[in-house]
Amino acid sequence: MASTYDLAKLADVKDWLDISGADDDALLSRLITRLSRGILNYLDRQSILPTKFSETFDGGGERSLLLGQWPVNVVLGCAVNSLPIPPAPAMTPDSLQPGFVLDEGDIAPPGRRQRLSLRGRRFDCGIQNVSVSYLAGYQIAGEAAMIPPGAPFLVTALSPYGDWASDGGVTLNGLAMTRVAASPAAGQYSVADGIYTFNVANAGMGATITYGFVPADLAICCMDWVAERYSYRSRIGQQSKSLGGQETMAYLVKDIPDFVAAGLQPYRRVAP
Repeated sequence: MASTYDLAKLADVKDWLDISGADDDALLSRLITRLSRGILNYLDRQSILPTKFSETFDGGGERSLLLGQWPVNVVLGCAVNSLPIPPAPAMTPDSLQPGFVLDEGDIAPPGRRQRLSLRGRRFDCGIQNVSVSYLAGYQIAGEAAMIPPGAPFLVTALSPYGDWASDGGVTLNGLAMTRVAASPAAGQYSVADGIYTFNVANAGMGATITYGFVPADLAICCMDWVAERYSYRSRIGQQSKSLGGQETMAYLVKDIPDFVAAGLQPYRRVAP
């Protein structure tokens, strides 16, 4: 993808449009990037890939607040009146320890916004006195992968819900491996487009991979919108066209096509 915000790949868009040449690659790449940003604006979401967010809230004496981005992968920190709040330990029949608790997220997209709740206290009343930092975005975490015993030492991400889009790290025997650009040594890996490359020293070993992905629904919406805008070049400003006086072809002219908006709706943030 040309931009980290792109929701579709150039090759997929060209397949969809049945284009084999490269004459319009630059144009299509620009459309993908601009319409991907348009989709994120329509969804009212800064990013859909794993990203660190920091939010500040006005405390109102409540026990729970709704985080702005989703799905939440991990809460990095929570503070009330500058006092750090730790994560609450798991509940036991004999004790209920104070701390913060995050609602469980959905496994598959589109997901839903999640609450952050406090046990043993409340979000004290105040102005801009509650701060939360967290990692949120569509992510596959800890996917099991077996490094082949023989060359090539490649592992392809399963990507069950959409195309691989960003690397979140690899662990081997519980230890983090180091990412390099190419030619990994022992304990290192490289990755491009969801294909991980390892060194012969790690052949036959089990690893876990974590990565961000673009939900297939959003990729299809982006491709559809790009295709619509690409074809619009031949009918700019036209709402209808007469075909030899025998029939009339009407065009739907909207800021965003209805079929694209319908596909995006489940991912849209509809409340502040």
